[in-house]
Amino acid sequence: MALSDIPGRYRLSLHRVEGGYVARMPDLPGCFGHGRSEVEAVENARAVLRAWLGVSRRVGDAPPLVELHVAP
Repeated sequence: MALSDIPGRYRLSLHRVEGGYVARMPDLPGCFGHGRSEVEAVENARAVLRAWLGVSRRVGDAPPLVELHVAP
């Protein structure tokens, strides 16, 4: 699944942990990536997101759609 095939947008939180970073998508249970750098953690989280959504589609679950609101 390409990133362009991902429905909606998902929040990502990035946290520094011992040995690197964890990028977590709080709206998708179990969807996170880790890496030695922020970039690596986000790239790994994107890969997990594609897999998470692929499994969701195969089992017939609709992924949660998240709306982002930006203050003016």
